Amino acid sequence: MNPETLRDHVLESDDDLRDVLELLLQQAGQRQLWLLFLDGRGRIGEPLIPMADYPEDPLEVVTTDDLGEVTHAHLLSQRIRGLRELTGNAAVVLVWERVGGEDVDVDVRAWARAMKREAALLGIPLRAQLLLHTHGVRQLHADDVL
Repeated sequence: MNPETLRDHVLESDDDLRDVLELLLQQAGQRQLWLLFLDGRGRIGEPLIPMADYPEDPLEVVTTDDLGEVTHAHLLSQRIRGLRELTGNAAVVLVWERVGGEDVDVDVRAWARAMKREAALLGIPLRAQLLLHTHGVRQLHADDVL
């Protein structure tokens, strides 16, 4: 597998997904969220979006013109749902990037838990959430976000 052909690979397993993300993203350099989509065949879709400076607290309430008062997690989930529908992709992958080791910290745990809940409430097909850390990529499992 090489970077030029990453988008051609069907990501059948969690290991396939992790391997592609390690090759694509390599290692953490800052606190940000990567939003990725998978097409109907399970390949990396367009667009690939890095989002630096996402809010600290996913449960903080904000007011928007179109949604009213919602949490940051709900707002982000609504925008992700819209992008997925607009681009025709089948599933969503969230990669939480932060400098440090592979242990899941409070920030990543809170966001991953909130986004998992919102995806379920809004019917967003969330394929996986991963942590991009200083030494590579780790998939987040249910016990990581409790």
